[in-house]
Order: sequence, then structure tokens, then C-alpha cells
Amino acid sequence: MKNLRKISKKQLKSIEGGAAACPPPATTCGEWCSWTAQQRLRCPNMVMDPDPCGC
Repeated sequence: MKNLRKISKKQLKSIEGGAAACPPPATTCGEWCSWTAQQRLRCPNMVMDPDPCGC
């Protein structure tokens, strides 16, 4: 904890979080299955299939 430094507001605004890593919402299982596991948990999708996707 010794090497901590303050971050300016400009630096703080330039940090890209997890939301920026999301692709456009998937509409098919094929698109959704091509996402990484982390994207499947965090990113919104619009898959309309009644059965869950079996990737």
C-alpha cells in the first residue's frame, strides 16, 4: 500500500471498464456462443430462442 498515488479526474475518465468490452447485443445462439464466458455473464443479449443455447 506504500506505492499508491492519486489519480486526476482526467485520468479517471480515461479508464475503460468492462462495459466497453461488450459486443453489440446477440440475437442468435450462434452469436452468443461466440462470446467469451465473461461477456456472457456481463453483456446484454436479445436471444429469442425458448430453449437455452447449448454451446
